[in-house]
Amino acid sequence: ELCNSQTLWLLPGGTPTPVGSSSPVKVECLEAELVVTVSRDLFGTGKLVQPGDLTLGSEGCQPRVSEDTDVVRFNAQLHE
Repeated sequence: ELCNSQTLWLLPGGTPTPVGSSSPVKVECLEAELVVTVSRDLFGTGKLVQPGDLTLGSEGCQPRVSEDTDVVRFNAQLHE
């Protein structure tokens, strides 16, 4: 399988390190798309980010979930 779902956290200096399920951003690579899930408590402060304040990529991919959940999801086709 070419893509595996793995959560990485960048340490100071840019070194990627796998972390447990507490990471605020998760990326799942599917056959035809990427699914990016972001915790609304992105910074771990208890203050929730608004889904409309987040975008994915230079084309401004908008979130595909309602504001009443504690996560924000983006779906991006691999060819986009």
